[in-house]
Amino acid sequence: MTSPARPDLDQLLTAWAEARRLPDADAERIRQAIVPADPTLSATWWSDFNARISATIARATTAPAPALAALP
Repeated sequence: MTSPARPDLDQLLTAWAEARRLPDADAERIRQAIVPADPTLSATWWSDFNARISATIARATTAPAPALAALP
């Protein structure tokens, strides 16, 4: 429901973003300060990550011993 007197949110956000956009050189300088130039991951990073996730899921879904003991 957009009326000439009331622009829609997309138009307002676009205008705001265009007015506050960093110059490309500044954005690239900031990106380089945050992201390493040569991101190094170990050869086993994926399997290590999956092992941690699997262990966490197993811990979260395992019933504690007292709860199992209370079952008939």
